[in-house]
Amino acid sequence: MLNISKFRFLSFSILGSMAMVSCSPKLNSLLQGFESLDIMNGKEVMVGDTIASSIVGIYNVKEKYICTGSLIAQNIVMTAAHCVSGRPSELRIVFGNDLDEMINAREIDIREQHLMIGTDYKVSKKWDPSKIEFSEDAGDIALIKFKGSIPEGYKPATFLKDSSDLKVGQLVTLAGYGVSTIDSTMIDPSKYKNLDQAIADGEVYCDDDNKRKCSEIEMSGDGILRQTQAPIASIQDTEVTLDERKSGTCSGDSGGPAYIEKNGQFYIFGVTSRGSFLCNDNGIYTNALTYAKWIEDTIKILR
Repeated sequence: MLNISKFRFLSFSILGSMAMVSCSPKLNSLLQGFESLDIMNGKEVMVGDTIASSIVGIYNVKEKYICTGSLIAQNIVMTAAHCVSGRPSELRIVFGNDLDEMINAREIDIREQHLMIGTDYKVSKKWDPSKIEFSEDAGDIALIKFKGSIPEGYKPATFLKDSSDLKVGQLVTLAGYGVSTIDSTMIDPSKYKNLDQAIADGEVYCDDDNKRKCSEIEMSGDGILRQTQAPIASIQDTEVTLDERKSGTCSGDSGGPAYIEKNGQFYIFGVTSRGSFLCNDNGIYTNALTYAKWIEDTIKILR
């Protein structure tokens, strides 16, 4: 039986130490207050909540990683470009607030209604993985087509009409199936087996290249849909940066939605792209509104 908590996280927030900022804080300050911390600092989304009506999970059955996505048209999901790889048929679009429950469901009818198979996907022509570690446009957006009928209670998200509605300091609502807890334990680097591999896998964090102060990092709590809020820190041409020192997204939330809420309605504008190593600094979101023409044209191609 699959266990979501053991899935491989697919998020560029763990590629390097604070890759998006100009300097790296020391390990002690990074970890202060983060021993067993609720990363998103938000709340679990309940069945029937308005925000859940267009959010889906993305599960790669071969690589065993999870991401988040947004239903934007019949049988079309928007997500991050780094969330799609391999054959489309290896992707599962999961409808439900608990991915583990849906993926492991024994009942055939539940699986047929809530677990859809990917048939095609397209990534932005601007997608450039080499830029993902830096605070610049990476073109991190993709569309996935799946086969099957949308379950009752789900509907495509409504896009924000104008990027001018985005203002520095404005609260953004975020949601995803990513981890909710980070546990950190200081280690003796000289006695840690396969240290370099553990660093590469994001299991160990060291404060400098000399690996003198290191901590073992364990992320957990993924697979449950949660939501939170964070303010806009800056707005670039094709991306938006949020201040996530108090709350934000983390590994597994990649590809998920960023909304502006107006009069109780959520308007999507962003796609979760990347963030800081410990999910406690900045978060970068692809501004999907700047890709409106590409989205429109790509939906026609996929159909």
